Amino acid sequence: MESTKHMVKGLAVQICGQGPGLVLLHANGGDHRDFAAIVSDLARTWTVYAIDWPGHGGSDTADYSTAIGFAELLPEVLEEFGSGPFALIGNSVGGFAALRASIARPDLVSQLVLVDPGGFTPHSPLSVAVCRVIGIKRIAPMAMRQLPRLYLRKSNSYVKAARARAVAASREPSRISTSASMWRSFADPEHDGRTGAESLAVPTLLIWGTRDPVLPWMIDGRRATEALPGATVVTLPCGHQPYLEMPNEFIATLDAFLEPTLGSAS
Repeated sequence: MESTKHMVKGLAVQICGQGPGLVLLHANGGDHRDFAAIVSDLARTWTVYAIDWPGHGGSDTADYSTAIGFAELLPEVLEEFGSGPFALIGNSVGGFAALRASIARPDLVSQLVLVDPGGFTPHSPLSVAVCRVIGIKRIAPMAMRQLPRLYLRKSNSYVKAARARAVAASREPSRISTSASMWRSFADPEHDGRTGAESLAVPTLLIWGTRDPVLPWMIDGRRATEALPGATVVTLPCGHQPYLEMPNEFIATLDAFLEPTLGSAS
């Protein structure tokens, strides 16, 4: 599948397909390639914008390298794309950013898909301490290598490639610095997906891997469903990144929810 790379506000964006706009927002430590298993299917009916967050992939800036920073940057990026509104698919910190953007700028968002989104972990002394410890630069590389082995619970070629990319990233000083900054930001009280959630007016699908050990369904998932009572909720028997681990089932779930007619042509 042919795609073109564009730089938008310092971010690398891979664009492919034809139709209304759909934006893919990856998790901390990943990049646009994390969506390789599903992008071809999406590009049949959508113009797909796969973003590399600051300090990730091909993006040339580490500015905004906090969860709040990503959330504040996203509406500016969507405005640069033009021809909105856009469907958003966000995983983990990408889901947090997508949720915040949908609340702040509903005019830019047609539909929202949250995949094991961040921002719903209870802020306890333990959770804050864990985030701050992983946010220590000398510890971050080990976490970058080991966490994907824990939270990607099913194995296939896409999962293996993602794990290999994580190992490679753990050797790059700039990526280590970005990952550490992100983890420290997860302890920020502002990293709360419930803030303003009652005003969310965008059609929302919440997909959660029930075997996710980082953002457990029984804790984070339950808090998300309580905060987003209007969302359609689907669980899949996998870990933190269902689109990598169970791509066929993930696409089937999207097909039952996403409506290209709700977006405008890109």
